[in-house]
Amino acid sequence: MQKHNSYGMRSILRYAFSTAIACVLVVLFRLAIHVNVTTVALSFLVLVLIVATRWRLAHAVYISILCTLLYNFFFLPPVGTLTIADPQNWITLSVFLGTSVLVSQLSESGRRQREIAEQRRSEVERLYDFSQRLLLHEDLRGLARAAPSIAANAFRLRAVALYVTEQDAAYYSDPENELLPVAALKQIAQSSEPGIRKMEEVYVVPVTLGMQCGGALAMTKNGYTEEMYEAIGGLVAIALERAAALERTSHMEATREGERLRSALLDSITHELRTPLTVIRAAATSLIGQPGLSEAERNEMYAVVDEESLRLDRLIGEAVEMAQLDSAGLHVRPQLQNVREVIETVLQEQHARLRGRILDVHIPDGIPEIPMDRELVRRVLRHLIENAIKYSPAKTPLEIAAEVDKERLLVHIADHGMGIEPAEQPFIFDKFYRGSNQRERVEGSGMGLAIAKAILTAHGGGIEVRSERGKGAVFTFWLPLSGISSV
Repeated sequence: MQKHNSYGMRSILRYAFSTAIACVLVVLFRLAIHVNVTTVALSFLVLVLIVATRWRLAHAVYISILCTLLYNFFFLPPVGTLTIADPQNWITLSVFLGTSVLVSQLSESGRRQREIAEQRRSEVERLYDFSQRLLLHEDLRGLARAAPSIAANAFRLRAVALYVTEQDAAYYSDPENELLPVAALKQIAQSSEPGIRKMEEVYVVPVTLGMQCGGALAMTKNGYTEEMYEAIGGLVAIALERAAALERTSHMEATREGERLRSALLDSITHELRTPLTVIRAAATSLIGQPGLSEAERNEMYAVVDEESLRLDRLIGEAVEMAQLDSAGLHVRPQLQNVREVIETVLQEQHARLRGRILDVHIPDGIPEIPMDRELVRRVLRHLIENAIKYSPAKTPLEIAAEVDKERLLVHIADHGMGIEPAEQPFIFDKFYRGSNQRERVEGSGMGLAIAKAILTAHGGGIEVRSERGKGAVFTFWLPLSGISSV
């Protein structure tokens, strides 16, 4: 009602304004400037053109009649009288009216085209915003659940409902306003009839991509064209197909990764577990088949069995540990710990393997205790020190250092081995990965660094490696000083 009153007031003001301009022209040409009647007629015609261009047809017709009457009364002889019967006056009125109608129609057509273009621009902007918001959802179920609400907000619709055939479920922007029941949406989705369905206050668009119908989208009417509703349905169909394709791709990637890990595990079992089993079996066969062995030879066989059993136990333990990490079985129980004590504990455990090596341990005084799971961090240190021992020549020094930097505790472990090829460094923390030049010469399963990285990630920390060919490698891991943080 207020909008209608406002439009009526503007219309009255326009009539008054155009009347005032016409009267000003009369006063100007009668009292101030003396011109011939042709100039007056052209001036009135310009006024008619301006009004017809700016305003609607009714205003143009009004000003045309008014200018004809003023021109006739004040400027055509006999001045001061209305002589409509004169053919010249009819010609003037016809020219003014014809001009006003023609220009008004052209102007009105231009305005309509401008309004349509503006409406199309607004619709395209809404469709673009709608598509961008749909792209934020990559899982099919989450997208189907969110799409009705996104469409309702983007296009200011009272309610939207989406039925997805693959899930056999319907989702609503407003649970209290279902628009159509699930059975009706399902029937439309299964129908072979293409195109939009018009119902009372509701448009239903099949969600179709190519020749396959993936569901149905119901929307309340809000003044949009049918093409607009079909475009909304098309964007929803593309988004659903994209989410489904991403899920299929993820499943395929997971399957390929599982196959790769399975092959790597089989390869590890073939090359690593078989060796200690073969040695143990050979020693046991010698002990059983040769009862006349001397005491020294028997003790040597017992030592071989013990050593290879420990190696086998370690390999199986690493496999079990890696499986626990993959199945989210890792539980971090942080407590304040002194990193110096943890490092010293691991060095004592590795005393036999470190025999003959020079250890350079540099841990400054004043390093604070930090929250960590002592047992898990001990595993990290054990894996890194064993890794340094295996991949560096005997009796070469090992360097261990700790420092605090930017709210992090950094621990460096350096060896003086052959180093790691630059091309291999990005993959060194992958499960079962081993350097190409070390696979045959150094025993191991390739799981130690992957286990260390998983443990540190669970603590909110991380690990990296710096290495140059022939100059050894430096592994650096860090832990947050303030506790476990999200990665």
